[in-house]
Amino acid sequence: MRVAVIADSHFDQSSRWDECCRVHEWIAVWCRENAVDIVCLSGDLFERKSTPHERTHVAGWLRRLAEHHTVIGVYGNHEAVEDLDVFNLLATRYPVRFHARPAVVLGASNRGAGLTVMCLPWPRKAHLAAALGAVSLEAAGLAAGEALRSVLRGLGQQADAHPGPRLLLTHAMVRGSMTSAGQPLVGCDLEVSLEDLDLARADAVALGHVHRQQAWVLDSGAPAIYPGSPRRTSFGEVEPKGFVVLDFDEHHSVSWERVETPCAPMLLVSATWEPGALRWAGVVGPLEGAEIRLRYSVANDQRDAARDAAGLLRAEWIAAGACVVKVEEEVITTQRARAPEIAAALTIEDKLRALWARQGIEGERVERLLGRVGHLNS
Repeated sequence: MRVAVIADSHFDQSSRWDECCRVHEWIAVWCRENAVDIVCLSGDLFERKSTPHERTHVAGWLRRLAEHHTVIGVYGNHEAVEDLDVFNLLATRYPVRFHARPAVVLGASNRGAGLTVMCLPWPRKAHLAAALGAVSLEAAGLAAGEALRSVLRGLGQQADAHPGPRLLLTHAMVRGSMTSAGQPLVGCDLEVSLEDLDLARADAVALGHVHRQQAWVLDSGAPAIYPGSPRRTSFGEVEPKGFVVLDFDEHHSVSWERVETPCAPMLLVSATWEPGALRWAGVVGPLEGAEIRLRYSVANDQRDAARDAAGLLRAEWIAAGACVVKVEEEVITTQRARAPEIAAALTIEDKLRALWARQGIEGERVERLLGRVGHLNS
């Protein structure tokens, strides 16, 4: 039994639409050519409530998948309520089913094999808090965590009725997950621990939500895997992108591999203008097909030179194969006294002498003016 897990597609016609469509068509071809039985989509198929154009394109993509594979998906935190339900009505050779509520389903393949899929869409603490009524935030948080653990136990109990291998498919925030920048994610609305995930007694856990690929081994020995996003959705996601393929044998043992997609690089270059050149750390590349954001800082009085240098660099990168180069200027404001000697003077008399010296007032006139000042102060 071979299962492909695709997470966090974020179809969004307002942002890198062609790149998103190209990568997902490549995935569909790969799955067809590599004997995948079931395709699992672990949430955030769309970036936000979908548009008619986005739904039409995704419906076509799902039909192409369902010509060869059963498709099972769960709602993510970006999905609007009921937005994916329309795809359950598609007329396809193999079924397409998205789940907005916890469910246990059987995934059949074109070879007759069976997989028990425990579906857990994005758990929302706000929904549980509303159902609990007037309770404190702390009590609601504790109750939400315990309710989620109860759901995971219940999914495991329902799956006991089926003899096949078991996959937990969920869109969730695993405590301690890392971002693309290498920072741990903390303080999310409702986190799950690895111990929580083990309550479902799955042979493998397929996750969505975090765009960086990462994996753990649960106490039971089951792998818990974030496939990561199949494409780069923001500048700074420099890690490889792709999806995960799980292979279950007749003893329910599972092996898995990551499949890297041919997505375009998205590079963030943070530079500083030093007289004569823009300078940054590291090497910029690969440039072929890349989208680059060049963000540089420059003092206000050197903006023209820095802007010219950034324009030349942009042209150079485009010529080397980059498809987009966005340039952003960050101006460093400097505060300088117009007359530093006045600012340095300590007394009123000294400040006046410094001021008049800059104005060319000298000699007896200075003394006469100081006398008038003294008269005003007396």
